Amino acid sequence: MNRMSLRRVMSWTLLAMAMTACAGQPQPPAIEEITFQSGEFTLVGDLRMPEGTGPFPVVLFVHGDAPTANRTMFGMYLPIMERMLRAGYAVFSWDNPGAGESTGATSDYWRTQQHAQIVLDAIEVMKAHPDIVPRRLGLWGVSMAGWVMPRVLMAGDDVAFLICQSCGSMSGPDEMAYLKVAQGYCGGGPEEEGGQLEILLAELDEARTFDTYEGYLHYRQVLDELAALRSATVAAPVVPEAAWLVNDPAHESWSPVRVFEQVRIPVLAIWGERDTKIDSIRAAYAYREALEQAGNRSYRVEILPGVDHTLAPSETGCISEEGQTLERVVEEQGFTLEDLEALNPQDLMQVTLLSAWPYAHSGDVGHLIRSMPCSRSGRW
Repeated sequence: MNRMSLRRVMSWTLLAMAMTACAGQPQPPAIEEITFQSGEFTLVGDLRMPEGTGPFPVVLFVHGDAPTANRTMFGMYLPIMERMLRAGYAVFSWDNPGAGESTGATSDYWRTQQHAQIVLDAIEVMKAHPDIVPRRLGLWGVSMAGWVMPRVLMAGDDVAFLICQSCGSMSGPDEMAYLKVAQGYCGGGPEEEGGQLEILLAELDEARTFDTYEGYLHYRQVLDELAALRSATVAAPVVPEAAWLVNDPAHESWSPVRVFEQVRIPVLAIWGERDTKIDSIRAAYAYREALEQAGNRSYRVEILPGVDHTLAPSETGCISEEGQTLERVVEEQGFTLEDLEALNPQDLMQVTLLSAWPYAHSGDVGHLIRSMPCSRSGRW
């Protein structure tokens, strides 16, 4: 080989080495805006990448029942996202249809199905992204996501792990029945109700761990008796036995927790002790039983003390107290309540993470998120 050829070979070798070295250097955190289509909806969201060298595992954020939620839920998701980014996970979230830069409007009746399809389409986008590891894709979801994420799990096997916060275990009408009764007693009851109330609450604690239709009927009966003690009625219908046994996901009587009887991926499920929107004791029991039936050894079920549906510290779990926390959190994030004026009172009752911000800074939730993928704990 002559001297000129040798120089060329060395030059190309050094160039290749330099290019390889550049490609392998850690990259700073980055945010990439992504637009994708899901049926009639155009969704716009952010893919946040951690510092380091990709490709990265990714967590997709699944909204609760908050139609006007943007990609960060007005900044409320950011502390949780930051914890995930520090742990080396990318995060992907988007504006709900009709919110932010996304277009369209979901149907009240088909909302969970439509949101499930959006998540499925977002998964395909992530699988095709060069900076994402397709087989290390997980979901984080809250409240109504408890009816969305199980539909995603039924549709395929792309989800590698799942984090569920304040997710319902029963049908929508059953959870609404609990909400109406729990909100009626969230501030306590009159002294004259004391004895009978204590008896019924103790009976409710036992009834929550039902596994049969007869046990379910007893649970609903106790809720009716608690409502009657306040001269109120529970309008949510009792699920007929045939529908309860079939558990058709196309029907409002569908109980999403039964999907987890077939789920063996790592699952972290957390609730607040003072949740008055979702029956957290019933949910924790049902999730644990379903995951045990699946033979899942990579799950963790937790009820966190002293916090409400949003995992915010709470004395009562009442909506009025949650509203006070909401106002403080929104102000600390640089917003005002006028920024949320598009939400009507019913939306505020159903918003799922608006005050999780204070608790996300504590060690408990951060520790749970960090430990989830390799957790082997099967009890709470």
